Amino acid sequence: MTRLILSFRFLLLLLLLLLLCSSDRTSAWIFAPQHFPLPPPASSVSEPLAAFPTLPLSDFERAALATCPCADASQCLPLAFGGGSNAQLSAKKDKKEVYAFSVTTTDEWKRYDWEQLTTVAWNEDKELLCHAHSKGVKFDIKHNFEDVDALCDVRVRKQWIQTTYERMVSNFADGVNIDTEKPMHGAPAKCMTQLVRELRLELQQHTLTQHAQITFDVSWAPRGVDGRYYEWKQLADAADFLFVMSYDMRSQIYYQCIAAANSPLALVKQGLEEFLFGFGVAPAKLVLGVPWYGYKYACTPPAVAASADGRDAVCALEPSPFFGAPCSDAAGQQVDFRDIMALVDRDSLQLRWDAMTQTPVAASANGSFQIWFDNPESLARKYALVRELGLRGTGMWNVDSLDYAATQGPRARETQAMWAALQAMY
Repeated sequence: MTRLILSFRFLLLLLLLLLLCSSDRTSAWIFAPQHFPLPPPASSVSEPLAAFPTLPLSDFERAALATCPCADASQCLPLAFGGGSNAQLSAKKDKKEVYAFSVTTTDEWKRYDWEQLTTVAWNEDKELLCHAHSKGVKFDIKHNFEDVDALCDVRVRKQWIQTTYERMVSNFADGVNIDTEKPMHGAPAKCMTQLVRELRLELQQHTLTQHAQITFDVSWAPRGVDGRYYEWKQLADAADFLFVMSYDMRSQIYYQCIAAANSPLALVKQGLEEFLFGFGVAPAKLVLGVPWYGYKYACTPPAVAASADGRDAVCALEPSPFFGAPCSDAAGQQVDFRDIMALVDRDSLQLRWDAMTQTPVAASANGSFQIWFDNPESLARKYALVRELGLRGTGMWNVDSLDYAATQGPRARETQAMWAALQAMY
């Protein structure tokens, strides 16, 4: 009996020695059946998950993060979770909003003034996403609700919201911009507000979208422009902010069918004041949208000026009806700022300042066309409204309207001046 006990103790001691001295591979063989794969070592776990192990991510969110295209995988997390460097995030904290719509298909976005930008929207280039987050700049996708006749269908809204969530997560976005520029009033307008409320509630239920930025593009004034009679105050309360498109302000012309400013200063201010004072929208809920482009109008007949400075050269347009109005800016052609300035130089166009609208005008010598546009001087006066009215910030349609390829000469100086003008809002 004693020998049996000693033998049993010897076997236990031998087994203990094997456990203590065995390699990791031997341990794995002892404790894991060979037909079951062992879990990967901690070093192979996706960096966003490793950096934030306590995030309660859904399977869908985990799968999305596993496809992160950024060299620094943490940049695939929304900035609310530290997707950018602490220094960059801190630098953006006290800045006014600068919301840029990017539509380029090239890499010219690398030359944006990233120090001033706070959000870049629409462009789903993944390299741009990584760069934006590395600079502490938010990235918003675009997702519109186009079928306004179905706005009051709860099931359709629910599906749209689910798609919005999935697109945001798949694109590693910080938010969504809704650009549904559709005419509506009554029940559909109420349901549009409800859509944004429901979107907010749903996004708050998910880890990666709980702090999502929701923005909504609105007309330059809350007065039924292009048939839009929205619930302005309620819509602003439901969203993070409204992007006020203070351009294309001649989309409906009911009086003289003539060329004029795309974004006249006094009317821009009046439109903003109607949101603020007429509907009680908080200043922090408004971002002033400005044009980095203009309109080229063909004059029929040619505009002939009697004065030397051309102030009385009226450019009559061929009527181009739009949404019940007999004339509109559809009679013209949109031209980016860089192309306007190139035309001014190439064709020796006559430049003058329109005191009434506080915008520049370029005209051909023979009066065959006029270009009404905005430049650093006119834009600075609009940016000053941000400071004057206490708005959240400004933004532009669109940020790709400048000549980023030029490194010297007039185009390069103009590009620099356009960005520098943003300082007028401080």
